[in-house]
Amino acid sequence: MTEPVPPGGRPNQRQGLTGIAADRPPGGIASRPLLVLAQLVGAWAAGSVFLPTAWLVLPAVLFAGDEAAFLAAAAVGVAALLGYLVVVIRATRGVSVLGATRGGRFLWALLVLGLGTAGWALGWVVTDVAGLGVSRDLPLAAVLGGVPYALVAGTLLRGWRYQGVSLGLSVALLGAGVAVLRQEPPDDLEARLAAGNLHRETAYVVAVPGYRPDDRDYGGGLGGSGFTPADPAAIPPDRYVRIVAHDRLLPGAAVCGQPTAQDADLPTGSCTAEPGGLVHRQGPVEHGYQVRVGRRYVTVVGSTAVPRDLLRSAARSLRPATARELGDQEQTGDYYTARVPGYTPQLMGIPAGLVYTPSDHTGNGGQSVHITLSVSQTDDVCHLAEKCTPAGSGLTYVRREDTHGYAVRRGTVTVQVLGGLRVDAKPLRQAALDARPATDDELRRLLPPLEPRTPLDRLRRWLRTF
Repeated sequence: MTEPVPPGGRPNQRQGLTGIAADRPPGGIASRPLLVLAQLVGAWAAGSVFLPTAWLVLPAVLFAGDEAAFLAAAAVGVAALLGYLVVVIRATRGVSVLGATRGGRFLWALLVLGLGTAGWALGWVVTDVAGLGVSRDLPLAAVLGGVPYALVAGTLLRGWRYQGVSLGLSVALLGAGVAVLRQEPPDDLEARLAAGNLHRETAYVVAVPGYRPDDRDYGGGLGGSGFTPADPAAIPPDRYVRIVAHDRLLPGAAVCGQPTAQDADLPTGSCTAEPGGLVHRQGPVEHGYQVRVGRRYVTVVGSTAVPRDLLRSAARSLRPATARELGDQEQTGDYYTARVPGYTPQLMGIPAGLVYTPSDHTGNGGQSVHITLSVSQTDDVCHLAEKCTPAGSGLTYVRREDTHGYAVRRGTVTVQVLGGLRVDAKPLRQAALDARPATDDELRRLLPPLEPRTPLDRLRRWLRTF
């Protein structure tokens, strides 16, 4: 039972529900607006007075003393701020949901200190990222610095109206801050361009029907460099013949009764003995022969696109290459040549030998149907060209030894779209006309994001994943 109230007297402060009823005035929190205001101003002062003061004092301590003195000063500052907040809640405990008990009041101080400081730090970063310059304006920073602390205190007030307003403002400010941090910095794209060694003025894109970008893929079929037929069947097989001499055999590696030269790149799939002592060796991508010429074991190997009869003929016509045939190129070993109609030889470095490729200049394999977009500062598009003629619409048709296509001047740069000799001129012409500078969004899709260097960079990168 409760104690009776003396006539004309006031209720005992200890009557009823201990602490809660005692601190709740008749009529609720609405009858004590000044106490609510005092608590909010007290919490606001934590970020508007204490933190700016600490911001001025702590760097001076660090500069004048050592790290231990700085840590000690920081600890004293945190303890003082926590103690101040305990005093604020003790004086205004009647309007807070945590003000009834000593433990609740200490929890209130911890929440206002921790969440308020987190909000203060987030606000500091967001205003800097947004370019508002708040951190460089001390009076404005002092006024706004206390807002996060007041909002935390507001969510802990009695009454759903106070809580709703404070929580709503907190969510709105947090959402705005996240939206700002998700945005890429204005200089981020320039930094990514520099890291990717890409220049904005020469970054052009184009889409070529029937082709896909094989590098600098901007998405949506747009590419900025090389293009390969989308249908693999449209890519002709490589055609080549290699002739290499070896000076020793590999023990225990006979194939169809024929020994195998050491370090030879002969196919190992299957073998067939042929009249005249030749042994044809067949693999999944290459086939060929090995022939002894004097003291050397000479291999004649070609791609599967090269006819077997052509390789057999070459194997039977092997002989040492003459100085005239080798020309003035640097020689690093013994070279053998053969009759390979329709093919032209070139020196190989490692291993030393000769490689034969088609002589008709229509290209070889994927190179013959490959398309390349290039942009440069040069205006001499006819350099090393076999044919260079105006083609209308500002275009110049260019034909070189194994490529052809079109060039067009765009401002200070020259755009060229060249393809192998098996590529029809019409798509090359259209691609040259369609090529345009890449947009910022396309460049961002192409270039990988920069590696984060600071915790803020990592936070912003993480926010962009949502």
